[in-house]
Amino acid sequence: MRSYLIASCSLTLLLAGCGNSEFDDLRAWMDSVGKDGASKIEPLPQVKQVEAFEYQQGTLSDPFMARSLRPTGKGGLQPDVGRPKQPLEKFPLDALRMVGTIARPGKPLRAIIKVPKGTLHTVQVGNRIGQNFGTILKISEDGLQIKELIQDDSGEWTESKANMTLTEEGTKQ
Repeated sequence: MRSYLIASCSLTLLLAGCGNSEFDDLRAWMDSVGKDGASKIEPLPQVKQVEAFEYQQGTLSDPFMARSLRPTGKGGLQPDVGRPKQPLEKFPLDALRMVGTIARPGKPLRAIIKVPKGTLHTVQVGNRIGQNFGTILKISEDGLQIKELIQDDSGEWTESKANMTLTEEGTKQ
């Protein structure tokens, strides 16, 4: 019992000796801030009034109308939705990379396209590419010129030009 009493007294003295006054300035600051009783809260920022927009169907297209890729029969440009798809039509253009060209004497220039999975495809002028009914118009040493058919807000098909530039392995367009 006596050893237990001596051990507890020495532990108490040891813990009392560990206390220091390195946080006295923090305690003094907390005491001075708490004395005035009023906390300082900055006012809330003013809420900006947003001008309301009321949708009038007049000349605007219906934002909830489902778009159909089927021909409308209005004439003009129409994609051939019944033809078999080529392998590079599964991917959007920004997912494909042109990584090189193949030149053979007496043959047209071909391009090497890399798909996201890493597979390489060779293409030539007239091949289909991309998800917007793209057709390769021209192949050069530094890139491809592509014609796409895109449906506008009114449902009409319009031509759009796109370019794919040659990229080095490991870099993005």
